[in-house]
Amino acid sequence: MYVGSVLGSGILVAPAIAADIAGPASLVAWILLSLLSYPIGYTFGTLAATYPNAGGLSAFVKRAFGWVAGTVAGWLFVFSFFVGCPIVAIIASSYVIISLGLTMNLLYPLAFVFMCFTILINVTGIRISSRVESIVLGTVVTLLFLAVSLTLPHIQQSNFVPFAPKGWFAVGTVAVIIFWSFQGYENVPHMAEEFNNPKRDFQLSIGISSLITSLLYVLTSLATVGTAIYINQSLYAPVALMFSQSLGVSAAIITLFLSLTTCFGTMNAYSIGVSRLVYALARDGSMPSTLSTLNKHAAPAKALLVLFIGSATSLIMDALFGAKLNQLFLLSGAGFMALYILGSASGVKLLKLQGLRSVFPYLTLTASIVVFIFVGGYVLFPLAILILALCWTRFNHPSTGQ
Repeated sequence: MYVGSVLGSGILVAPAIAADIAGPASLVAWILLSLLSYPIGYTFGTLAATYPNAGGLSAFVKRAFGWVAGTVAGWLFVFSFFVGCPIVAIIASSYVIISLGLTMNLLYPLAFVFMCFTILINVTGIRISSRVESIVLGTVVTLLFLAVSLTLPHIQQSNFVPFAPKGWFAVGTVAVIIFWSFQGYENVPHMAEEFNNPKRDFQLSIGISSLITSLLYVLTSLATVGTAIYINQSLYAPVALMFSQSLGVSAAIITLFLSLTTCFGTMNAYSIGVSRLVYALARDGSMPSTLSTLNKHAAPAKALLVLFIGSATSLIMDALFGAKLNQLFLLSGAGFMALYILGSASGVKLLKLQGLRSVFPYLTLTASIVVFIFVGGYVLFPLAILILALCWTRFNHPSTGQ
Protein backbone atom coordinates (compact mmCIF):
# COMPACT_ATOMS: atom_id res chain seq x y z
CA MET A 1 0.00 0.00 0.00
CA TYR A 2 2.89 2.35 0.78
CA VAL A 3 4.60 1.74 -2.55
CA GLY A 4 1.30 2.12 -4.38
CA SER A 5 0.52 5.40 -2.61
CA VAL A 6 3.95 6.99 -2.97
CA LEU A 7 4.85 5.63 -6.41
CA GLY A 8 1.81 7.25 -7.93
CA SER A 9 0.81 9.33 -10.90
CA GLY A 10 3.50 11.91 -10.13
CA ILE A 11 6.15 9.82 -11.83
CA LEU A 12 4.19 10.00 -15.10
CA VAL A 13 4.33 13.80 -15.37
CA ALA A 14 6.27 15.48 -12.53
CA PRO A 15 9.79 14.97 -13.99
CA ALA A 16 8.76 16.79 -17.17
CA ILE A 17 6.94 19.59 -15.35
CA ALA A 18 9.86 20.08 -12.96
CA ALA A 19 12.36 20.15 -15.83
CA ASP A 20 10.22 22.63 -17.74
CA ILE A 21 10.17 25.00 -14.75
CA ALA A 22 13.76 24.70 -13.49
CA GLY A 23 15.68 22.97 -16.27
CA PRO A 24 18.41 20.40 -15.43
CA ALA A 25 18.70 21.96 -11.94
CA SER A 26 15.44 20.22 -11.08
CA LEU A 27 17.59 17.12 -10.55
CA VAL A 28 18.98 18.73 -7.40
CA ALA A 29 15.50 18.92 -5.87
CA TRP A 30 14.74 15.31 -6.84
CA ILE A 31 17.91 14.04 -5.21
CA LEU A 32 17.52 16.06 -2.00
CA LEU A 33 13.87 15.09 -1.50
CA SER A 34 14.68 11.45 -2.32
CA LEU A 35 17.20 11.48 0.51
CA LEU A 36 14.55 12.94 2.81
CA SER A 37 11.87 10.43 1.83
CA TYR A 38 12.94 7.83 4.40
CA PRO A 39 12.97 10.22 7.40
CA ILE A 40 9.57 11.55 6.29
CA GLY A 41 8.12 8.09 5.82
CA TYR A 42 9.61 6.88 9.10
CA THR A 43 8.13 9.80 11.01
CA PHE A 44 4.59 9.31 9.74
CA GLY A 45 4.86 5.52 9.81
CA THR A 46 5.97 5.54 13.44
CA LEU A 47 3.11 7.87 14.35
CA ALA A 48 0.68 5.49 12.65
CA ALA A 49 2.17 2.43 14.33
CA THR A 50 2.14 4.11 17.74
CA TYR A 51 -1.31 5.69 17.45
CA PRO A 52 -3.29 3.63 14.87
CA ASN A 53 -6.40 5.61 13.98
CA ALA A 54 -8.48 6.10 10.83
CA GLY A 55 -7.99 9.85 11.31
CA GLY A 56 -4.34 9.54 10.29
CA LEU A 57 -2.41 12.83 10.51
CA SER A 58 -5.52 14.59 11.76
CA ALA A 59 -5.63 12.24 14.75
CA PHE A 60 -1.93 12.78 15.46
CA VAL A 61 -2.31 16.56 15.31
CA LYS A 62 -5.39 16.33 17.51
CA ARG A 63 -3.51 14.28 20.09
CA ALA A 64 -0.56 16.69 20.05
CA PHE A 65 -2.26 20.08 19.82
CA GLY A 66 -5.96 19.61 20.50
CA TRP A 67 -9.28 19.12 18.72
CA VAL A 68 -9.23 22.43 16.81
CA ALA A 69 -5.78 21.84 15.31
CA GLY A 70 -6.76 18.26 14.42
CA THR A 71 -9.88 19.51 12.68
CA VAL A 72 -7.84 22.01 10.64
CA ALA A 73 -5.43 19.24 9.61
CA GLY A 74 -8.31 17.01 8.57
CA TRP A 75 -9.95 19.72 6.48
CA LEU A 76 -6.62 20.52 4.82
CA PHE A 77 -6.28 16.89 3.78
CA VAL A 78 -9.84 16.61 2.44
CA PHE A 79 -9.79 19.85 0.44
CA SER A 80 -6.31 19.11 -0.90
CA PHE A 81 -7.75 15.80 -2.10
CA PHE A 82 -10.50 17.73 -3.91
CA VAL A 83 -7.76 19.47 -5.92
CA GLY A 84 -5.38 16.53 -6.18
CA CYS A 85 -7.86 13.88 -7.31
CA PRO A 86 -8.62 15.65 -10.64
CA ILE A 87 -4.86 15.92 -11.25
CA VAL A 88 -4.55 12.14 -11.23
CA ALA A 89 -7.62 11.81 -13.47
CA ILE A 90 -6.23 14.36 -15.95
CA ILE A 91 -2.89 12.52 -16.04
CA ALA A 92 -4.66 9.24 -16.79
CA SER A 93 -6.73 10.93 -19.49
CA SER A 94 -3.61 12.50 -21.02
CA TYR A 95 -1.91 9.14 -21.37
CA VAL A 96 -5.04 7.56 -22.87
CA ILE A 97 -5.12 10.34 -25.47
CA ILE A 98 -1.43 9.94 -26.28
CA SER A 99 -1.55 6.14 -26.39
CA LEU A 100 -4.66 5.92 -28.59
CA GLY A 101 -4.11 9.08 -30.64
CA LEU A 102 -7.38 10.68 -29.54
CA THR A 103 -8.41 14.33 -29.69
CA MET A 104 -7.57 16.72 -26.85
CA ASN A 105 -11.27 17.56 -26.60
CA LEU A 106 -11.68 14.30 -24.67
CA LEU A 107 -9.22 15.29 -21.94
CA TYR A 108 -11.76 16.32 -19.31
CA PRO A 109 -14.61 13.92 -20.23
CA LEU A 110 -12.22 10.96 -19.97
CA ALA A 111 -10.84 12.33 -16.70
CA PHE A 112 -14.39 12.56 -15.32
CA VAL A 113 -15.22 8.96 -16.29
CA PHE A 114 -11.97 7.73 -14.76
CA MET A 115 -12.63 9.63 -11.55
CA CYS A 116 -16.22 8.37 -11.31
CA PHE A 117 -15.14 4.77 -11.70
CA THR A 118 -12.22 4.94 -9.28
CA ILE A 119 -13.95 6.75 -6.43
CA LEU A 120 -17.40 5.20 -6.64
CA ILE A 121 -16.12 1.63 -6.95
CA ASN A 122 -15.26 1.87 -3.27
CA VAL A 123 -18.94 2.32 -2.41
CA THR A 124 -19.55 -1.32 -3.37
CA GLY A 125 -16.84 -2.46 -0.99
CA ILE A 126 -14.87 -4.04 -3.84
CA ARG A 127 -11.28 -4.70 -2.82
CA ILE A 128 -8.44 -5.81 -5.01
CA SER A 129 -6.69 -8.73 -3.36
CA SER A 130 -3.22 -8.05 -2.01
CA ARG A 131 -1.79 -10.72 -4.33
CA VAL A 132 -3.28 -9.12 -7.44
CA GLU A 133 -2.21 -5.67 -6.27
CA SER A 134 1.34 -6.91 -5.68
CA ILE A 135 1.49 -8.50 -9.15
CA VAL A 136 0.22 -5.33 -10.84
CA LEU A 137 2.54 -3.11 -8.81
CA GLY A 138 5.51 -5.34 -9.59
CA THR A 139 4.66 -5.14 -13.29
CA VAL A 140 4.39 -1.34 -13.12
CA VAL A 141 7.76 -1.00 -11.37
CA THR A 142 9.36 -3.33 -13.92
CA LEU A 143 7.94 -1.34 -16.84
CA LEU A 144 9.10 1.95 -15.35
CA PHE A 145 12.62 0.64 -14.91
CA LEU A 146 12.45 -0.69 -18.48
CA ALA A 147 11.40 2.72 -19.82
CA VAL A 148 14.28 4.41 -18.01
CA SER A 149 16.88 1.79 -18.97
CA LEU A 150 15.91 2.07 -22.66
CA THR A 151 16.20 5.85 -22.49
CA LEU A 152 19.43 6.35 -20.51
CA PRO A 153 21.69 5.44 -23.49
CA HIS A 154 20.18 8.38 -25.42
CA ILE A 155 21.22 10.96 -22.83
CA GLN A 156 23.33 13.80 -24.21
CA GLN A 157 25.62 15.93 -22.07
CA SER A 158 24.62 19.08 -24.00
CA ASN A 159 21.10 18.83 -22.56
CA PHE A 160 22.46 19.68 -19.11
CA VAL A 161 23.78 23.08 -20.22
CA PRO A 162 22.87 25.61 -18.96
CA PHE A 163 22.22 23.79 -15.71
CA ALA A 164 19.98 26.38 -14.04
CA PRO A 165 18.58 28.48 -16.90
CA LYS A 166 15.79 29.97 -14.78
CA GLY A 167 17.74 30.53 -11.58
CA TRP A 168 17.92 28.59 -8.33
CA PHE A 169 14.67 29.98 -6.93
CA ALA A 170 12.89 27.89 -9.58
CA VAL A 171 14.39 24.81 -7.92
CA GLY A 172 12.54 25.73 -4.73
CA THR A 173 9.30 26.08 -6.71
CA VAL A 174 9.63 22.65 -8.28
CA ALA A 175 10.36 21.24 -4.83
CA VAL A 176 6.67 21.85 -4.04
CA ILE A 177 5.69 19.79 -7.10
CA ILE A 178 8.23 17.10 -6.30
CA PHE A 179 7.02 16.95 -2.71
CA TRP A 180 3.56 16.26 -4.18
CA SER A 181 5.07 13.28 -6.01
CA PHE A 182 6.44 11.83 -2.79
CA GLN A 183 3.12 12.14 -1.01
CA GLY A 184 1.58 8.93 0.16
CA TYR A 185 3.33 8.55 3.48
CA GLU A 186 0.60 10.71 5.00
CA ASN A 187 -2.21 8.64 3.41
CA VAL A 188 -1.57 5.05 4.50
CA PRO A 189 -1.84 5.85 8.26
CA HIS A 190 -5.61 6.22 7.71
CA MET A 191 -5.69 2.43 7.21
CA ALA A 192 -3.62 1.74 10.33
CA GLU A 193 -6.58 0.28 12.20
CA GLU A 194 -6.84 -2.43 9.52
CA PHE A 195 -3.24 -3.72 9.89
CA ASN A 196 -2.69 -6.83 12.03
CA ASN A 197 0.77 -5.69 13.10
CA PRO A 198 1.14 -1.95 12.29
CA LYS A 199 4.58 -1.54 13.85
CA ARG A 200 6.13 -4.35 11.81
CA ASP A 201 4.20 -3.76 8.58
CA PHE A 202 4.72 0.00 8.48
CA GLN A 203 8.47 -0.08 9.07
CA LEU A 204 9.00 -2.76 6.41
CA SER A 205 6.85 -0.87 3.90
CA ILE A 206 8.65 2.40 4.54
CA GLY A 207 12.08 0.97 3.81
CA ILE A 208 10.98 -0.76 0.61
CA SER A 209 8.89 2.12 -0.71
CA SER A 210 11.48 4.83 -0.05
CA LEU A 211 14.19 2.85 -1.85
CA ILE A 212 12.08 1.94 -4.90
CA THR A 213 10.37 5.29 -5.35
CA SER A 214 13.49 7.40 -4.81
CA LEU A 215 15.50 5.39 -7.32
CA LEU A 216 12.75 5.49 -9.93
CA TYR A 217 12.05 9.20 -9.52
CA VAL A 218 15.70 10.22 -9.78
CA LEU A 219 16.39 7.97 -12.78
CA THR A 220 13.22 9.09 -14.58
CA SER A 221 14.12 12.73 -13.99
CA LEU A 222 17.68 12.09 -15.22
CA ALA A 223 16.36 10.46 -18.40
CA THR A 224 13.79 13.24 -18.92
CA VAL A 225 16.40 15.99 -18.64
CA GLY A 226 19.19 14.14 -20.41
CA THR A 227 17.09 13.46 -23.51
CA ALA A 228 15.27 16.82 -23.41
CA ILE A 229 11.95 15.08 -24.14
CA TYR A 230 10.14 17.62 -21.96
CA ILE A 231 10.77 20.51 -24.38
CA ASN A 232 7.92 21.78 -26.55
CA GLN A 233 5.35 19.26 -25.30
CA SER A 234 1.66 20.19 -25.01
CA LEU A 235 1.11 17.22 -22.66
CA TYR A 236 3.62 16.29 -19.98
CA ALA A 237 4.12 12.57 -20.62
CA PRO A 238 7.81 11.70 -20.40
CA VAL A 239 7.30 7.98 -19.80
CA ALA A 240 5.10 7.70 -22.91
CA LEU A 241 7.74 9.49 -24.98
CA MET A 242 10.47 7.26 -23.55
CA PHE A 243 8.66 4.15 -24.73
CA SER A 244 7.69 5.60 -28.10
CA GLN A 245 11.27 6.66 -28.84
CA SER A 246 12.67 3.28 -27.82
CA LEU A 247 9.99 0.81 -28.96
CA GLY A 248 7.94 2.80 -31.45
CA VAL A 249 4.18 2.46 -31.96
CA SER A 250 4.14 -0.96 -30.30
CA ALA A 251 4.65 0.80 -26.98
CA ALA A 252 1.12 2.27 -27.00
CA ILE A 253 -0.46 -0.69 -25.18
CA ILE A 254 2.37 -0.79 -22.63
CA THR A 255 2.06 2.92 -21.97
CA LEU A 256 -1.72 2.70 -21.65
CA PHE A 257 -1.50 -0.16 -19.15
CA LEU A 258 1.21 1.61 -17.18
CA SER A 259 -0.67 4.90 -16.94
CA LEU A 260 -4.08 3.44 -16.08
CA THR A 261 -2.79 1.06 -13.42
CA THR A 262 -0.54 3.67 -11.84
CA CYS A 263 -3.24 6.34 -11.74
CA PHE A 264 -5.89 3.89 -10.58
CA GLY A 265 -3.63 2.65 -7.80
CA THR A 266 -2.96 6.19 -6.59
CA MET A 267 -6.57 7.36 -6.71
CA ASN A 268 -7.91 4.13 -5.23
CA ALA A 269 -5.46 4.30 -2.31
CA TYR A 270 -6.35 7.91 -1.60
CA SER A 271 -10.08 7.31 -1.99
CA ILE A 272 -9.87 4.56 0.61
CA GLY A 273 -7.68 6.61 2.94
CA VAL A 274 -9.45 9.97 2.71
CA SER A 275 -12.94 8.46 2.92
CA ARG A 276 -11.89 6.90 6.21
CA LEU A 277 -10.50 10.25 7.26
CA VAL A 278 -13.88 11.91 6.59
CA TYR A 279 -15.56 9.09 8.51
CA ALA A 280 -13.17 9.61 11.45
CA LEU A 281 -13.60 13.39 11.39
CA ALA A 282 -17.38 13.03 11.44
CA ARG A 283 -17.12 10.50 14.26
CA ASP A 284 -15.11 13.00 16.32
CA GLY A 285 -17.31 16.01 15.58
CA SER A 286 -14.90 17.65 13.13
CA MET A 287 -17.37 17.20 10.24
CA PRO A 288 -21.14 16.61 10.06
CA SER A 289 -22.03 13.50 12.07
CA THR A 290 -24.15 12.11 9.23
CA LEU A 291 -20.90 11.23 7.43
CA SER A 292 -19.88 8.78 10.19
CA THR A 293 -21.94 5.91 8.83
CA LEU A 294 -21.05 2.75 6.90
CA ASN A 295 -23.14 0.98 4.28
CA LYS A 296 -23.85 -2.77 4.14
CA HIS A 297 -20.46 -3.30 2.51
CA ALA A 298 -18.72 -1.62 5.48
CA ALA A 299 -17.75 1.29 3.21
CA PRO A 300 -18.16 4.97 4.24
CA ALA A 301 -20.54 5.63 1.33
CA LYS A 302 -21.56 9.14 2.37
CA ALA A 303 -17.93 10.14 2.86
CA LEU A 304 -17.10 8.76 -0.61
CA LEU A 305 -20.00 10.75 -2.07
CA VAL A 306 -18.56 13.92 -0.53
CA LEU A 307 -15.18 13.14 -2.07
CA PHE A 308 -16.79 12.57 -5.46
CA ILE A 309 -18.81 15.79 -5.38
CA GLY A 310 -15.85 17.87 -4.23
CA SER A 311 -13.47 16.36 -6.79
CA ALA A 312 -15.99 16.59 -9.64
CA THR A 313 -16.61 20.25 -8.84
CA SER A 314 -12.87 20.88 -8.86
CA LEU A 315 -12.48 19.10 -12.22
CA ILE A 316 -15.27 21.17 -13.76
CA MET A 317 -13.59 24.36 -12.57
CA ASP A 318 -10.28 23.15 -14.02
CA ALA A 319 -11.99 22.67 -17.38
CA LEU A 320 -13.79 26.02 -17.31
CA PHE A 321 -10.67 28.00 -16.41
CA GLY A 322 -8.21 25.92 -18.44
CA ALA A 323 -5.98 25.28 -15.43
CA LYS A 324 -2.51 23.96 -16.19
CA LEU A 325 -1.10 20.87 -14.50
CA ASN A 326 1.78 22.78 -12.95
CA GLN A 327 -0.69 25.22 -11.40
CA LEU A 328 -2.80 22.40 -9.99
CA PHE A 329 0.30 20.68 -8.60
CA LEU A 330 1.28 23.87 -6.78
CA LEU A 331 -2.26 24.48 -5.49
CA SER A 332 -2.67 20.98 -4.11
CA GLY A 333 0.95 20.99 -2.96
CA ALA A 334 0.38 24.12 -0.89
CA GLY A 335 -2.42 22.37 1.00
CA PHE A 336 -0.44 19.20 1.57
CA MET A 337 2.68 21.12 2.61
CA ALA A 338 0.67 22.93 5.29
CA LEU A 339 -0.61 19.52 6.40
CA TYR A 340 2.92 18.13 6.50
CA ILE A 341 3.99 20.99 8.74
CA LEU A 342 1.22 20.19 11.22
CA GLY A 343 1.82 16.44 10.99
CA SER A 344 5.58 16.62 11.45
CA ALA A 345 5.17 19.10 14.32
CA SER A 346 2.97 16.53 16.05
CA GLY A 347 5.72 13.97 15.45
CA VAL A 348 8.23 16.26 17.15
CA LYS A 349 5.95 16.50 20.18
CA LEU A 350 4.67 12.93 20.41
CA LEU A 351 7.49 10.65 19.31
CA LYS A 352 10.23 9.61 21.68
CA LEU A 353 12.75 8.09 19.30
CA GLN A 354 16.28 6.95 20.07
CA GLY A 355 19.61 7.49 18.32
CA LEU A 356 19.83 8.94 14.83
CA ARG A 357 16.13 8.41 14.20
CA SER A 358 15.31 10.93 16.92
CA VAL A 359 16.13 13.70 14.43
CA PHE A 360 13.75 12.38 11.74
CA PRO A 361 10.69 14.35 12.94
CA TYR A 362 12.79 17.52 13.08
CA LEU A 363 14.13 16.90 9.56
CA THR A 364 10.60 16.37 8.29
CA LEU A 365 9.36 19.55 9.93
CA THR A 366 12.30 21.61 8.67
CA ALA A 367 11.97 20.30 5.11
CA SER A 368 8.23 20.97 5.12
CA ILE A 369 8.68 24.56 6.27
CA VAL A 370 11.48 25.27 3.78
CA VAL A 371 9.51 23.89 0.83
CA PHE A 372 6.34 25.69 1.96
CA ILE A 373 8.17 29.02 1.61
CA PHE A 374 8.17 28.49 -2.18
CA VAL A 375 4.40 27.98 -2.64
CA GLY A 376 4.06 31.71 -3.29
CA GLY A 377 0.55 33.02 -3.87
CA TYR A 378 -0.85 29.50 -3.61
CA VAL A 379 -0.59 29.94 0.15
CA LEU A 380 -4.07 31.49 -0.12
CA PHE A 381 -5.50 27.99 -0.61
CA PRO A 382 -4.49 26.53 2.79
CA LEU A 383 -5.32 29.88 4.41
CA ALA A 384 -8.85 29.69 3.02
CA ILE A 385 -9.24 26.14 4.31
CA LEU A 386 -7.89 27.25 7.69
CA ILE A 387 -10.59 29.92 7.92
CA LEU A 388 -13.35 27.48 6.91
CA ALA A 389 -12.18 24.90 9.45
CA LEU A 390 -11.95 27.49 12.23
CA CYS A 391 -15.48 28.65 11.43
CA TRP A 392 -16.67 25.07 11.82
CA THR A 393 -14.89 24.62 15.14
CA ARG A 394 -16.31 27.93 16.36
CA PHE A 395 -19.89 26.72 16.07
CA ASN A 396 -19.57 22.93 16.25
CA HIS A 397 -17.23 22.13 19.12
CA PRO A 398 -17.92 18.73 20.75
CA SER A 399 -18.77 20.52 24.02
CA THR A 400 -21.83 22.03 22.32
CA GLY A 401 -23.21 18.60 21.55
CA GLN A 402 -21.34 17.50 18.47
